[in-house]
Amino acid sequence: MARYQKYSDADFARFEAPASAYHQNAARKLAPSPEQTSRPPMRLVERKKKTAAQARREMKIGARQAAKILAVSVFLLSMFAVLLYGRLRVDELSREVDAATVQLQEAQDANTRLNMQLDSEFSLERVEAYARDVLGMTKAEGYQIEHIDLSGEDAVVVSGDKTLSESSEDSFVGRVLEYLKSK
Repeated sequence: MARYQKYSDADFARFEAPASAYHQNAARKLAPSPEQTSRPPMRLVERKKKTAAQARREMKIGARQAAKILAVSVFLLSMFAVLLYGRLRVDELSREVDAATVQLQEAQDANTRLNMQLDSEFSLERVEAYARDVLGMTKAEGYQIEHIDLSGEDAVVVSGDKTLSESSEDSFVGRVLEYLKSK
């Protein structure tokens, strides 16, 4: 005991097997708790030996389950890849649409600027000034204007100053016959 003197103060009873520490202590000899009495005693159960056919059947079942798990995993990974590709494609197309929108806005701004420049270049006053100063044109006088009266009756004039009679205008066939007679 002299060798283990440094451990003499410690109580190592709690590290001993239950039968030796628990049951040898008189203070602990109490009536068994209801939990201890209701449990059946434990016993060792051995596995039955499997036959070769049972082992092969279990291996086949395990292989099928592994194949199912692998197939589901591959399917889920492929669906994830398809979704990821779709998101990337949508992002790419969104960037293209944004770039096209910017180009469209720039083109509309340039169109507005060019239309304003065109309007300023071809205003009515500038056209009149160019026609008067460069081309030597003048505004039309009242005697140069000729009016045409279209309020009269309609008449068909055939070449050679021949006209169709009024009675033949009632039907198409009559007009054709009259035209043929006039030739």
